[in-house]
Amino acid sequence: MGTFPSWMEDDYNKIANKGPLSTLIFGHRFKVDQTLYEYLTEFLLVFVSAKNEDLQEGKMQFHDVTIEKNLSYWVEPRMALRRFIFYDKAKKKGAIPADSIAYREMVKHLVDKMDVNDKELAKEYVEDIQDLFHGYAAVVRNRFWGAQTLLPICPEFVLCGVDPTEKKRKKEVYWENDPESLDTKFDFTKHNFLSRGGELYYLHLLQGVEGDKDRRERLEKLLNDMLNGSCKKISKLARYVQDTWEEQYALDKKVLSQRLEVAYIPATGYKECGSFSVDELNSFLSCKLHPITRVEILAKGVMFQIMRMMSCRVADYLAKERPAWIVDMKGETIDTVKKIAHESFLNIESDFMTAINKMANEAGITEEERMKKVREARINSLDIFKSKGKELQCIIPVSGPFERFSLSEDAIRFLVLSLVAPGDKMTLKMFLEKLYRNYRIVIGPEEYRQSLENIIMDSSLANSFAENVVAFQEFLRSTGFLKELSDATSIVVNPYESIEEVEA
Repeated sequence: MGTFPSWMEDDYNKIANKGPLSTLIFGHRFKVDQTLYEYLTEFLLVFVSAKNEDLQEGKMQFHDVTIEKNLSYWVEPRMALRRFIFYDKAKKKGAIPADSIAYREMVKHLVDKMDVNDKELAKEYVEDIQDLFHGYAAVVRNRFWGAQTLLPICPEFVLCGVDPTEKKRKKEVYWENDPESLDTKFDFTKHNFLSRGGELYYLHLLQGVEGDKDRRERLEKLLNDMLNGSCKKISKLARYVQDTWEEQYALDKKVLSQRLEVAYIPATGYKECGSFSVDELNSFLSCKLHPITRVEILAKGVMFQIMRMMSCRVADYLAKERPAWIVDMKGETIDTVKKIAHESFLNIESDFMTAINKMANEAGITEEERMKKVREARINSLDIFKSKGKELQCIIPVSGPFERFSLSEDAIRFLVLSLVAPGDKMTLKMFLEKLYRNYRIVIGPEEYRQSLENIIMDSSLANSFAENVVAFQEFLRSTGFLKELSDATSIVVNPYESIEEVEA
């Protein structure tokens, strides 16, 4: 298998005869443990981080793949900031006694720096800042304090993966003599929580802008605006908390930083959908939305695009046409569309398993290992596709029979804003065509006919899909994205202003 970047093929060849099978098919790697927001966080982590050990070069930029080198990036873990936000509210699993001391010291230093004579009042202000930051928690769960994450609304809130290494830290952290050791003895390379799925998404965008400087620079500009344009005060405050700690103990940012490397994706299978994703992101990020709303919808949109990535790659590997995603917009009604959508979904599931078994054959997996390897690959591919689709409410029902595609309000919001330019509009017919071209989403009779290579459709099928379109129109109308010019003509509108026009 060829890889992107091409010079990573040796890394692929090292595992080519033993798996994991899902990695051999999709790239290194998708893993079931990664949460919805962590895909977005990990993608942004690679983007915001320096691409050089000077901790400056390449920030807020994509890697330059015209230069053949490892796609390294240098992250700033900001463990002091994390401890300040999460430590007191999290279970102490994974913590060591020095963490408690450091937490109290951090609060004390911030109280002392407050230009307030009343220390109790100053402490209340510090607690208010903690509560403010914690209000942006995206992933908490039952994790140790260092592995909890924030909504990535500014660069300081884009946090890397961390494993606690409690035993190691108990032995190697010397708080009084070496305060630097407190935050450098974690493991930043295991990828247990940020499992590389966001890196794969980053790579498919990088492949999508390859050789297209204008689209790449526009995407960089819009991502920069999202992270630096709207939440400057919170960004400055978070930076102040981390800098206060580093200055108090004269810590070296270069010592605290960690070098990580992006892996690889297959050379084929993602390029077309990567190009679609770039254009869709450029449209979506151009919309002048509330900053929190923009990030929340983007996280779901990125996941939806990742599902498309996986579907495209399976089809590419099996040398098939991209499968249709037949969407049932009528919900629980038992009708023809529901049955066809379910059968179509079963075919997609079958394709995933066919691809996994084909790779097991090509990799020469022994019969003794085959069941285990195939199961592991299913968990880290098809199960991700299904579980995240259900989380997005784009695969229904959450449990029970007749699984099939649908569209949730947030998914439709992302699709409209990413396929219709800010302030622009298109006919419903054009929008349905664009959904089919970009995602192979089938809602109406014309797209269903195309998905079956232009066969003649009987009238009952056509009527069922026409009713499906009516249900879709109702959903668009209820979300404010549909205007009717006449009984025969409906237009899909993007009502938001363009950030680029406002800035101009």
